[in-house]
Amino acid sequence: MKRIYLLGLMSLAAVTGVTAQEYLDTTSTNGNTEDVYVHLNTGEKARADRDNWDLGFENIGTTASVLINGQKGVQLYATPFATSDWANFDTTGMSSWREYINSSESWSNGAFNQDLDLSNPFDLGWGTYNVQNHVITGDSVFLIMLADKSFKKIIINDLTAGTYTFTYADVDGSNEKKKSVTKNDMKGQNFGYYSIVDEQVVTREPATEDWDLVFTEYIIPIPTGPGMFQNYPVSGVKINKGIEVAQRDGVDVTSDDTMGLNWNTNISEIGSDWKSWDGTKYVYEQDRAYFVRLSGGSVWKIYFTQYAGGPAGTFYYTLEKIETGAGVNELDMQSISIYPNPSAQLPIAIALENNNELKAVIVYNNAMQMVHMQTDATVNTSNLQSGIYFLAVETTKGTALKKLIIQ
Repeated sequence: MKRIYLLGLMSLAAVTGVTAQEYLDTTSTNGNTEDVYVHLNTGEKARADRDNWDLGFENIGTTASVLINGQKGVQLYATPFATSDWANFDTTGMSSWREYINSSESWSNGAFNQDLDLSNPFDLGWGTYNVQNHVITGDSVFLIMLADKSFKKIIINDLTAGTYTFTYADVDGSNEKKKSVTKNDMKGQNFGYYSIVDEQVVTREPATEDWDLVFTEYIIPIPTGPGMFQNYPVSGVKINKGIEVAQRDGVDVTSDDTMGLNWNTNISEIGSDWKSWDGTKYVYEQDRAYFVRLSGGSVWKIYFTQYAGGPAGTFYYTLEKIETGAGVNELDMQSISIYPNPSAQLPIAIALENNNELKAVIVYNNAMQMVHMQTDATVNTSNLQSGIYFLAVETTKGTALKKLIIQ
């Protein structure tokens, strides 16, 4: 997996008295323009352009889920037309057509899968499964609105021998395209993606075994009145397939007590509701923690301390591994030294032992807000005001956090 940016997992034992297993981390979605996939046991992060796709086709799973890129502005509508009515399609009565969004609870229920007959176990929403030839054949015409507000009619023709075939055209039938996405080309990913705008398959997410959480934006229905809803984008965290999450409220977030937790596979159980907007700033639930149980059995705790929206799109949180499993690459605090410390706004030198090599240095203020990042071993502190800072020193052998005092 390509390693785009790793803000180490930083041990705070020697700095703040927190247990050695607890770490501060941040994830920036670059102004909500990127999805960031995080692998908890290694700390690695992979970034993907959030807007470079329109359709997503399920690769791993049996539900043939087909997603739309709702966070980009793509919208999908069920129509009264069957596939046999393709040539006669029009938008008369569109105002009464129902809009469909991806499920916020399961990867298996994309927007195209919403219009299904619950009494028919072989109905997948966009088509029907044939138990004899194992082909899913499309039976519905949908109307899709792209991010530029243009409309297309679209059919998922079939899923045959691991290949999705789909057809889309302008509403009047012009510019018809028949395309395909093949599972064998998805390289172990949950979904393969397609851009209608660019007319090409897009490889964007890591292999499913290489991530646990994705920091992203997604659409949820917000109540606006009795029986009325408005689809609204929110920034939050989703979990991968095969992972369970339990939310715990009303207990100090530093507690590792997991007794009585209710584990579930709701992909947005962490989601976005740990924060809210009070009219001037984001506030967060200070007694809420989430426990993430990975497919290998290890359990991580995560709780959030800050969110910066707008041009940052940055999540601030604390991670702790509370049960055994594959280990995070922690670095001995004594193998890194910084001097002078305290410093009167003089340059700070970072020294490493045992042939260790520096990869990055991130400077945080006392509120754990990033103020500077660099890759060389001398930190210019002339622009830092007096106070307490932390240097996250990432090396080839791990990451450590060092306390720095500027006088």
